[in-house]
Amino acid sequence: MKRVTAAILAMVMGMVSLQGCYGRMVLTKKVYQINGQVNDKFLRSFVTWVFVLIPVYGVAALIDFVLFNTIEFWSGQNPIAAGEKDFMFSENGETFKVHANKSGDVVRYTMNHYRGDTYLDTMTIDWNVKSGTSVAFLKERDGVTKYQAMRIKGGVQVTSSGPGALSRGQQALALYQ
Repeated sequence: MKRVTAAILAMVMGMVSLQGCYGRMVLTKKVYQINGQVNDKFLRSFVTWVFVLIPVYGVAALIDFVLFNTIEFWSGQNPIAAGEKDFMFSENGETFKVHANKSGDVVRYTMNHYRGDTYLDTMTIDWNVKSGTSVAFLKERDGVTKYQAMRIKGGVQVTSSGPGALSRGQQALALYQ
């Protein structure tokens, strides 16, 4: 009888101390994002099964729930989510899923572009907030185009290289004031 009473008492104490402890589950979402970055649907399905059978999702969810969400509940901040933000923009059937991450002086934006459910391209922008320079990579089916923007006297100059590169005339037009 003592074991049953101790178990019930432990459950009640756990329920009271974790009341409202529903956090953002950031670690689990990061594992899900890793799986979602696989573009081939068959390989993504295989990775999902591997993550389920080698309990990657289960371990991430347990660590999230027990450790990080409890920290978030008591402190108001999740240590894994510090400096990160996810948001989405949709218009006319086009959807952009954006992930922003700040590390030191660099802010990285990763934007996945979809038309309906069809993946189109990904753009990654690294912006140095101190120098004001940025480098962007546009990954499309036919290759990767690199864009670079830097401050110059009187504005910003944008240059590019790759399959979708700007021509000399377009580069001149890309000088913003």
